[in-house]
Amino acid sequence: MPLSTSGNRLRPRRVATRWPRETEVFALLAQGRTVGVIREKLVISLNTARFHTKNIYAKLGVHSQQELIDVVEASGSASTS
Repeated sequence: MPLSTSGNRLRPRRVATRWPRETEVFALLAQGRTVGVIREKLVISLNTARFHTKNIYAKLGVHSQQELIDVVEASGSASTS
């Protein structure tokens, strides 16, 4: 599971990416961009955008973009407090 506990807090573990492109896709997903927009912005095929999205979701243990955004937001608020 991608969340680790520290006391009463849940925080996402650091997710290792295999490809630099995956990092770019992750950043765009976290901003709420769709796979179609990511494809256009990064000039990659739709299948490549979907492949990276699927891998990112699996690494984070999420099933939707909203869950990914929630994890990112939770990690941001945990690191600022």
